[in-house]
Amino acid sequence: MKTLTDFMPGMLGYWSRDLRSEFANREYLNWFGKSAEEMKGIRMQDLLGEALFAKNESYIHAALAGEIQKFERTLTKVNGETRETLAHYIPHIEGRQVLGFFVLILDITDRKHLEAAVVSVAEEFQRSLGQELHDNLGQQLAAIAYQASALEKMILSSGSADAAKFAAPIALQAQHTVMQCKQLAQGLLPFEIEANGLLAALQALAARVAISYQIVCEFVCASPDVWRDDATISLNLYRIAQEAVSNAVRHGRAQKLTILLASDSAGMRLSIFDDGCGFEGAAGCATSGMGIKIMHYRVKELGGTLAFLVRAEGGTEVRVDIR
Repeated sequence: MKTLTDFMPGMLGYWSRDLRSEFANREYLNWFGKSAEEMKGIRMQDLLGEALFAKNESYIHAALAGEIQKFERTLTKVNGETRETLAHYIPHIEGRQVLGFFVLILDITDRKHLEAAVVSVAEEFQRSLGQELHDNLGQQLAAIAYQASALEKMILSSGSADAAKFAAPIALQAQHTVMQCKQLAQGLLPFEIEANGLLAALQALAARVAISYQIVCEFVCASPDVWRDDATISLNLYRIAQEAVSNAVRHGRAQKLTILLASDSAGMRLSIFDDGCGFEGAAGCATSGMGIKIMHYRVKELGGTLAFLVRAEGGTEVRVDIR
């Protein structure tokens, strides 16, 4: 069994109820720079150090209470190398008594780098597409709208009133398309965040959604005096709100949306409420889609939690808590 566990691609160990090591595979020993003799019977506090032990203490108590725990943690190896890890605490239960818990820790550094790259590519794509809409396509559509309007006036001045009636809708539709293009560009390029901050950007997002989809969409800030803009937090919360609103409209067929931002000294909450059919009623709105995965990653980077809640009155709440 030891030979098998020594070839596992991760750290595997067992801790007794009094938090003393009873087993550690080779990767566990190598990570902390300990021999099997040094590891045997060592206290968890002494191995991890007081600071890291304090961070993990709530998970340890939960495991000793019989609850499986799973969490991510940045760890530093004995050689000073920093790695991203995913830890599992699995209670060892006999009868009704918890005797200790197994620890399985996987190195997910490469996965975290890949997640960061995916988000970076998505962000760059949105910026590039927004720039193209604003600088190229938007300008061409504006020119078409101007020319169509000029053509309508020329036809009307020539006395062909009937022909002018056909030209007028073309000019109007072209102008409407220009406005839609501008709204798309504004959503893809975070100009509003950079210029006026998150509150103004979310207000503008709500206004664009209401106009574009002809639905009710409002933004409410419960505590504007407490909110302090941070560039990273603002951009990530804005993109999360965009994705949640898009899902609610396209998949949930929502007719009423509320974007709520609340903050206090302990942290902040972003909630998007809708009256749509929710995830269960929208086959295309599964919580495993790429957009949802990117939302999860953004929230993790902020040290927060993401939840999809079914509302008692119908619809869904997408909730982000950052503490």
